[in-house]
Amino acid sequence: MRIGEGVIEELKDGDLAKIKVNSDYIYMACSACMAADHVFITAHNTVGAKEGQTVRYEVDDQHQAAGAFVCFIVPLAAMLILGLLFYEAGLSAGHDSYLFSLVGAVIGFLISHAIVKKYDKALSKIQDTKATITEILL
Repeated sequence: MRIGEGVIEELKDGDLAKIKVNSDYIYMACSACMAADHVFITAHNTVGAKEGQTVRYEVDDQHQAAGAFVCFIVPLAAMLILGLLFYEAGLSAGHDSYLFSLVGAVIGFLISHAIVKKYDKALSKIQDTKATITEILL
C-alpha cells in the first residue's frame, strides 16, 4: 500500500475528488508525470473532505509488478525480437538488413503499444485503481 498527500482541487460526482499531488508523492511510471511539479489524481473521498483541504490517500499497489513488466519489458522485448527477425529476413532476402531491422523494431513498438493499452483497459475493469482518501490533514 502506498501513501501520499495532496490538496483537493475539485469534488466530482459521487464520492470522487481530484487531488493535486506534489512531485514528492508521485507514484507513476511515466516520464511526463515525473517531470511535472504537480500531478492530479482521482481518489475516493470516503472521509468527506472539502475543496482546498490537505488529505492523505492510499493507493493499492497489488498489480504494480505486473504493470511494470507490461509497460517496460514487453515493449523492449517486442522491439528486440522483431528487430532481429526482420534483420535476418533482410539478410536472407539480400536487402539492407539494417533498414529491415528498423522496420521490425517500429512494428514491435506499435504491437507493444497496443498490448499496453489493452492491459490497462483490462486492469481497470478488474480492479478499481483509484486512490482512497484516508485522512484529512488540514
